[in-house]
Order: sequence, then structure tokens, then C-alpha cells
Amino acid sequence: MKQVNRPKDVSLYRCLAVKNELGEGVIWDTRQQCAFWTDILGKQFYRWDFDNKVTQYPCPERLCSFGLTPEPDWFIAAFETGFAFFNPFKQELQWLSKVETDLPYTRMNDGKVDRQGRFWAGSVIEDDNVDVSTLPSDQQAKLYRLDTNGQARIMLEGISIANGLAFSPDSNTMYFADSAKQQVWRSDFEHIQGTPSQLENFFATTGNAFPDGSCIDNQGYLWNAQWGSACVKRYSPSGKLDFTLPVDCQQPSCVSFGGPDLDHLIITSAREGLSREDDEIYRNNGAVMIYHTPFKGIAEPICTVPRRQ
Repeated sequence: MKQVNRPKDVSLYRCLAVKNELGEGVIWDTRQQCAFWTDILGKQFYRWDFDNKVTQYPCPERLCSFGLTPEPDWFIAAFETGFAFFNPFKQELQWLSKVETDLPYTRMNDGKVDRQGRFWAGSVIEDDNVDVSTLPSDQQAKLYRLDTNGQARIMLEGISIANGLAFSPDSNTMYFADSAKQQVWRSDFEHIQGTPSQLENFFATTGNAFPDGSCIDNQGYLWNAQWGSACVKRYSPSGKLDFTLPVDCQQPSCVSFGGPDLDHLIITSAREGLSREDDEIYRNNGAVMIYHTPFKGIAEPICTVPRRQ
């Protein structure tokens, strides 16, 4: 496929004016031809059927990330206090594992199902009064892998804001970001056992750009929403910047490919912390924007952790 480096090659297809406080975690379900995402602070779960309506459902607590399961109405979820199965349409909840109950300054955050069906999610230190530099690594945020028995296994620690999880098309590479450190890493990924090797620098951001949610396209390029920068960027597997997409929101938060041909880039955003003056500069703060692109994504994996019947 021809490499595209000009913003005009990507066009805005639709803008959903949902005014999310903290839109996040967007994924596309190829089975139902719809997108799902969460407004973490608004405690709302959203569904958008392609070229159709947006519907929303309340959450019992802040829903931070989620993944698809074999049952289309049930999701594997990372709520603020831990892991659960969640059916937003019937308002049903099955808890699996609470985490970090001894750390009142953290909550769960970004998550992703890997291509073998395991659900991963990390946490975030959300209390600005906590001096991370004074905390031992086991009292900072962490990255977890949810095992088939429903228990959360710590895979990485010493984190401030876990974000940007993604897995290469061949499952041999895992990507992971710490937003506060403005750093994205890559790691060789032993996908049979589900274990990453030592993290290596992939790329770093500077200034007001903080790496947030990521996705992978079918060429193995990583797309990253960069909070605070009003742009989404595409990086080659070697970490070279390939394409920058300016967006009409200050805080893009997560990205996913969707649409009937998986060639629409869906971008969530956030209004959290912004002023009226900020809204005058960027008209779509808190919106979900859908761009038609010459790129294509990969179908979202299905979680294999069993739900009790």
C-alpha cells in the first residue's frame, strides 16, 4: 500500500457530539458492525451503529477499558476497582478480581485483549498530590494480565499512567506507554505464554503531547492518540513517525479502526480540565470523530476468559 503522509488523504466522515468528559477505550465489533467506548468520568457506556444512532448506558462505577467476549452483550471490563464481566444492556455485573485495594490513589485505566484472547489492563495514579518519585515500584500503578481463572497477574509495575496497549499483527510485539513519562515502549512478546520481555524505547513525545490510547493497522503500524496535542500519529514498526493527523479536539484519547471495511479511524476525546476558551479553539472537545482513511485495521480479538453461567 502506498504510504500516505498528507493530512488531506484522510477526511472527516462523521463527528458524534457526545460531549464526553473522558471518552476512552473505543473498539469496533465486526460481528455487530458497531463501535463501543466509555466515558470514564461520566460513568457511561456508548454504542454507535455505523451510519446510525448513538445509545448510552450507565455504569455501576467508572468503566476504564473493556474487550469483546463470545457473547456480544457481555464485555470483559476493567472498572476503577478491578476486573469484571459487564452486560450494560441488562445492567448485569460479575466481579472477577479486585486490584490495588490498598492503594487509594490509583484506579484502573487502559486495557486491551491480545490476539490469543487474554485481557490486559493497567492502572493509573490519579491523585495529583501523590509524589510518584517517593513511592517504591510496588506502590505505583501496574500492568495486569487477566488469567483464565479470573485472577489478575501483575506483569509490570513502577508505572504512573498505564496506557497505549497494542499488539502487532503477528503477536510477536507488545506496545505499552506511560503517559506521564511521555514514553512508548516495545517489547518482544512470547505470545504462547503471554509474557513480554524487557521494554525497549519505541518513541517519546515532548511538549504538550502525552501518548494515550493506541491501535495497530493491518500493516503493523501503530496509531497513537496524543493527549494535549490535538493530533493522532502513525508510527512504523521501527518507531519512525510516518503520518500526523491533526484533529479538532485538544485531548484525543483513544483510536480504533472500524466501519464495514475497517478503513474508518474512530477517535475519542475528552473535555476534562478544559475551559470555555479551549472550546473556542477546538470545537469538538469531548466528541467522537470518525475519519475515512486509505488504511485498514484488524478485527478486534475476542476474550477467552470464561464467564460463569
